[in-house]
Amino acid sequence: MTDKPLAEDTETTDDSFLNGQIQIRQLRSGYRIGTDAVMLAATIQMKAGRLLDMGAGVGGISLAIAHRLVDTQITAAEIDPVSHALLTHNIALNEQRARIRSLRADILSLPPVMAGSFDHVVSNPPFHHASDSPSRSRRRTLAHYETDERLGEWVDAGLAALKPKGRLTMIVRADRTDIIMARLRAGGAGEIVLFPLWSYQTSPAIRIIITARKAVKGAMAVLPGLVLHTTTGALTHEAQQVMKGESVQLAHPATTHLS
Repeated sequence: MTDKPLAEDTETTDDSFLNGQIQIRQLRSGYRIGTDAVMLAATIQMKAGRLLDMGAGVGGISLAIAHRLVDTQITAAEIDPVSHALLTHNIALNEQRARIRSLRADILSLPPVMAGSFDHVVSNPPFHHASDSPSRSRRRTLAHYETDERLGEWVDAGLAALKPKGRLTMIVRADRTDIIMARLRAGGAGEIVLFPLWSYQTSPAIRIIITARKAVKGAMAVLPGLVLHTTTGALTHEAQQVMKGESVQLAHPATTHLS
C-alpha cells in the first residue's frame, strides 16, 4: 500500500518487520528501516528503566525495543518534522503510546531537564562521511551524512543524557569506529565493547555496534560479531533469527552487567 505524495520527499509506504510483529509507515525515499536498526535494537538488554533513542526516525529501533523489553520506558527524539509525524503515527499504530514518548528535538540541543536522566541511550546516527557523494534528497542527507566533529557530538550528547554508569549503544560504519571510541574515552566512558557485523564471512566488517558505560573504568573488548549473509547472498541462520526478533548478547567478558 502506498499513500499519495504529501510533498516532495514525503511519499510513504506501509510495511512491517520482525516477521510481521511490528507495523510501520515510512518514507519511500530517505532513511528506511533495515538490518542496521534491527541489529542495534536486538543488542539492548535492560530489565527496566528509561531509554533514549537519539535520532529515532520513524521509530523502528524504539518499537523493536519496546516489543521485546516490556518494562522499558522510551523517549524517541527526532528532529525532522515529517519523520517525527510518522514516528508518532507508528507508536499509535503499534499501541505503544503508554511506553514510547515521541519528542521533536535536535539531539545536540536536548532540554537541560533530560541531562543525566536515562539508564540507556541508543542511536543509529548519520555515519556516512560528509565528504561522500551526498544524496540529492535533503531528508536522506540529514539521515545519513555527518562530519567527524558532529558525529563525535552525538557521542557527547548521549553521554550527557545518561545517568552515571548508564550505557550508550550505537551502530556506525566500521571505518568510523575510531571517531566513536576516541570520543567515548574523552568523555570518561569505559568497558567499551565492539560487535562487528560482516556482510560475508570472508569480507571486512561493514558495521560495528559499540556499547560503553558512562563514568566506568574498564578495558575494551571485541566480541565475535555476526556474519549476515551466506555465500549465496541469503541471510545466515543467525541473522534470520535476529530479523525475526531474537536478541543479541553484548556482554563484556569482565562483567555480566548489561543495563
